[in-house]
Amino acid sequence: MKFTHKLCGAVLLTVLGASVVLPGAAFAADDPLNWDGKGTIKFSEDDGGDDKPVNPEEPDDPDNPIVDPTPNPGKGPLKVIAVTDLDFGTAKVTPASGNGWEYTAKAAEITYKDGTKSEEANFVQFKDTRSNNLANKHKLSAKATTFKNGENQTLKSAQLKFSNIGLINKADQNQVNDAGVPATQTLETDGTTPTTFVTQDDADKGFGQFVLQFGNKAKGTHKESVKLWVPSSGNKLSTSSGYSSTIRWTIEDAR
Repeated sequence: MKFTHKLCGAVLLTVLGASVVLPGAAFAADDPLNWDGKGTIKFSEDDGGDDKPVNPEEPDDPDNPIVDPTPNPGKGPLKVIAVTDLDFGTAKVTPASGNGWEYTAKAAEITYKDGTKSEEANFVQFKDTRSNNLANKHKLSAKATTFKNGENQTLKSAQLKFSNIGLINKADQNQVNDAGVPATQTLETDGTTPTTFVTQDDADKGFGQFVLQFGNKAKGTHKESVKLWVPSSGNKLSTSSGYSSTIRWTIEDAR
């Protein structure tokens, strides 16, 4: 018993001795030649209240932003910023060719703050600037309602066909996951069937503002990359009034 008591005492003394030495080591002698300061920073998440669409093929001018198409006023780090309308113009009614009719959308006409205009590829602009510790994985999809005129006549089973699809991040193209963007895509106009245009599932990509464009002005494909296909079966074209469809683009979390 006495031996055990002395051993415990020796261990305790050793531990206490170590605790006495360590504080002394933490306080080095004053060094007149060196002294430490600190640098600090904190981040707040982007609220997305003032996002502006950009021209992916031209330099940005912060003083002369794009004002048409109208930017989405909604706020948030995951957001569809702006989309161009698809204008197929006025087409003459002709006999069907290849079991239907095909029409090509005009290039988008964008307007800048100073009133100048330019023809560009049709586009959808969106962003994912979520800044937590999770990957910026997201999905961009679309739904289109049936083309209908003023007399409620519809273009049954019509399809929107997109080609020469490209995704651009002007700030950092390395954030683009090319494997998640098909070169062509078809969108049904039934109002219920969603079609995915971007699948960003790469853990190291997906941050920033993106432009999904259909065609490329520099390559001369900006006037030929969106088409409307109307099958002749079940459809009678009417000149009484124009037809319209609403195309809703949606970005969603895919973590």
